[in-house]
Amino acid sequence: MPTRQLSLPDCGSAMLTLAEPLTLDVIGRLECGLDNLLFKLRRELRADQPDPGDLEFESWAANMHSTTSPRKFHG
Repeated sequence: MPTRQLSLPDCGSAMLTLAEPLTLDVIGRLECGLDNLLFKLRRELRADQPDPGDLEFESWAANMHSTTSPRKFHG
């Protein structure tokens, strides 16, 4: 298994162990996988805080209800 020591700016270092040799395709999959992993970690760390997407939807929904009263057009 290929292993790489990675230096992470402002974070220290990490050891990366892959099941296959490092290629451009593997780097692409790794990039996507790390993005998903970091997203999940962020959500876990702020589990007690509402998701920003949920807050945005609630705000939008509340605004839609306040603006759905019938409007009269004079023409």
